Amino acid sequence: MPAYEDRGLNVLMVSIDPSETEQSIEQFNDAAGIEEPLPTALDDGTVAREFAVNALETTIILDREGEVVFRETGPKDEQTLRQEIEQVL
Repeated sequence: MPAYEDRGLNVLMVSIDPSETEQSIEQFNDAAGIEEPLPTALDDGTVAREFAVNALETTIILDREGEVVFRETGPKDEQTLRQEIEQVL
């Protein structure tokens, strides 16, 4: 979310799908017409275990100290994300 970058927001998408590759993520972004994709990391299971992620589309927001302040599974609407980010920043 570029509007929050100057306030210190960093966004990282983490793929926990073991079949994903950098190439498949790039192909998805291209097919979806995403011109500026978010940075994405491929997880070997470490991040998923650390944050107890057991479902795709899990959103986790960490505060500046690395504490989880928001966690929800399923699609998120922009308004919800903006509200949660505003509370952290």
